[in-house]
Amino acid sequence: MKITHYTLIIVAAFALELISHAKAAIRTPAQITFRVITDEGKPVAGVDVTASTFLRWQPGEGFGRDIYEDTKARTDKDGLAVVRFDSERGDCGYGIYNVSGYYSTRSLQYQFSNVKNARWEPWNPVVDLVLKPILNPIPLYGRKVGELTAPLTLPSLGKPCGFDLIGGDWVKPYGKGLRSDLIFTLHEIKPVKDIMQAFEYRLEITFSNEGDGLQSVLVPLLPHEGSDLRLPRYAPASGYEAKLVKQIGRPADGEPMYPSTREDQNYFVRVRTVLDEKGNIKSALYGKILGDISCFVGSSSTGLLRFAYCLNPTSLDRNLEFDPKKNLFGDLNLSLRVSKP
Repeated sequence: MKITHYTLIIVAAFALELISHAKAAIRTPAQITFRVITDEGKPVAGVDVTASTFLRWQPGEGFGRDIYEDTKARTDKDGLAVVRFDSERGDCGYGIYNVSGYYSTRSLQYQFSNVKNARWEPWNPVVDLVLKPILNPIPLYGRKVGELTAPLTLPSLGKPCGFDLIGGDWVKPYGKGLRSDLIFTLHEIKPVKDIMQAFEYRLEITFSNEGDGLQSVLVPLLPHEGSDLRLPRYAPASGYEAKLVKQIGRPADGEPMYPSTREDQNYFVRVRTVLDEKGNIKSALYGKILGDISCFVGSSSTGLLRFAYCLNPTSLDRNLEFDPKKNLFGDLNLSLRVSKP
């Protein structure tokens, strides 16, 4: 291979960068005390907390990759585990994994503020880590809809379209479903001509019965962070709203689109509600929607929906601690499975 002057300059610059990085890679002591508790606030003894911190950059394919170092500490009778390590960047990821009787808690982050007196500050902060016990996982109807392998298109624009959560399909005449649990209506305010130009749609989600509804649940973590059991085990008995409206589109040419989804958004849902003569709930089914409900509208589509849900088929049973190995939908395609409880 012919080595040109330009090649030598690139190699030299790359080598200089590596040398500079090596000189700057000063690892400074850091210490954290983790307080491991259940979701009821009880201390958990005898479990290992893993803290992971940046160790070095490894050259390789593309831009190379970061290598991390794990440090573990076991909790005492009070649920406390002291983890000490050296860190270049002053951050660490932490979690608890594969403990019998508990759901894993993963990918949580802590960032130290500054270095003082040759150590990361704050020194030895106490950080709560919630470890949820496995109590009563049960079979539920659980599935993802609108995945790339099985897109879910709204069958009509401007007309109510019912979706059967147990049937996993639109109701007749659009699909094989029998009961309209969720009713989607997509209203066209300003049609799509060019995806970069202003357009506006309104998606309304309504229900079939008095007492049905959705209840918002915000989890202040990204979907891959925190406990595998993302939501509370039990759906609330009250507080359900009969309508959810989502705005879709772009307010003006070239401007950002309306935010159609939130990463911390989840919902509890109540459907098939029957009230007695006094207005009390006689029967109902409870479920959860994991993540937000998204709807994409393009020039060639009446709306593509995407969401994931679990539904308990036992009337008035609000337990939603799902056992993914006992999905009542049976052996779904991998892309359609709900894999977390």
